[in-house]
Amino acid sequence: MENGKLKNQQQPGVFRRGRVWKVVAIFLILAAALYWQPLYSAGPVQGYDSLRLLTEALYEISQKFVYQKSEDEMMDGALRGMMNSLDPDSSFLSPLEYKDLRDGKKGQVAEAGVELIFKDHLLTVASALDNGPAYRTGLRQGDHILKVNGHLVRNLTGQEAARRFQGPPNTAIKLQVIRNGVVKPLDFTVTLEPLTGSSVNSQMVGDSLGYIRIGYFNDATHRDLASAIKALQRQPTPLRGVVLDLRNNARGTLEQGVRSASVWLGDKQIISTKGRIPETTQAYQGKVQDLAWKSPVPVVVLIDPGTARAAEVMAAALKDQAGAVLLGEKSLGLCGLNRLMPLPDGSALIMTVAQCYTVQGHKIQGKGLEPDIPGKKLTAPVATSKDTPKPPSPDQDPWVIQAVEILKSGKPPKLAHKGDS
Repeated sequence: MENGKLKNQQQPGVFRRGRVWKVVAIFLILAAALYWQPLYSAGPVQGYDSLRLLTEALYEISQKFVYQKSEDEMMDGALRGMMNSLDPDSSFLSPLEYKDLRDGKKGQVAEAGVELIFKDHLLTVASALDNGPAYRTGLRQGDHILKVNGHLVRNLTGQEAARRFQGPPNTAIKLQVIRNGVVKPLDFTVTLEPLTGSSVNSQMVGDSLGYIRIGYFNDATHRDLASAIKALQRQPTPLRGVVLDLRNNARGTLEQGVRSASVWLGDKQIISTKGRIPETTQAYQGKVQDLAWKSPVPVVVLIDPGTARAAEVMAAALKDQAGAVLLGEKSLGLCGLNRLMPLPDGSALIMTVAQCYTVQGHKIQGKGLEPDIPGKKLTAPVATSKDTPKPPSPDQDPWVIQAVEILKSGKPPKLAHKGDS
């Protein structure tokens, strides 16, 4: 040291020219975040002051942190942290991660069958897919994941976390989990498997009512849903109504939700999005050729805190455009338009550029969908082990039974709500 200063110091805020674009990217993200700060709030320093503060912080870390860190490591870490702070669907991809995304997975891909979000800074299960490896092992919606293969989970984006739960078939992943109501952490071992079969199942409940379960959304869901509807319409007894089960369903894009809703609604408006960029503000219409119903029937849609993304698109559209009754608990409130933005060094940002609004103009993101009728209180005890009881069949499920009673009564939604409140 010389005169109390480190030797060979650079001037604060000076970085190699090749890394300037990442500083600019961070500045743009900061600007986007600041845009949403309420005008009356005492937000962080603005504009170039923010950029200077960031570069000075990076300089101090590069010069004085106990371990030497490269500019690449620091900038990538800063980007990951900031993307993670935006919302569960925004993420940073390194050049290698982006290349893997472009090229697609080689060979057979297996997964745990979970949708993950960060909630209160904890990696949290938004939904465990029906009969998937995680569900069968005992993981459930709301579980907080502390460790993956013995390593603490921290400073990950949602996309990064999801990749930890994918890999070659038969790969075993060890998890340590915190569950609300359970004092000690729970240990799970999940074996990765490819997802197979349809995400849509249907059956008759009673003599004249149908039950359709969508476990998750993918590019084939609208076709599988149309097949399920047509099968119900071929039953000897005329169909009087349908229970559509969208509980524990947080997988699917906005576009998949729109396409699946159009199976029910034809060319009616499904959803709209609003963003800061003009081209992200638009209304999404269904496709008339997707319509599968010969004649409309009453529908009750089951939702819960695991209902998100494409499932919220569909539930909101059926409520506004088909008079559907929403039954259950408030949905998660995770519904946006996401875009991939390549960066000059081969990395990329995945960012939410617009938020979803119902046909009636209600924002879904961060608010969720409120049920018209609360689901009956379930009295099952908190599971204190990895054992997961087999879910009841539809004709024994309390919420399905409640929905069937509403459909049989023939009450309009408002009367049904008053009668059950």
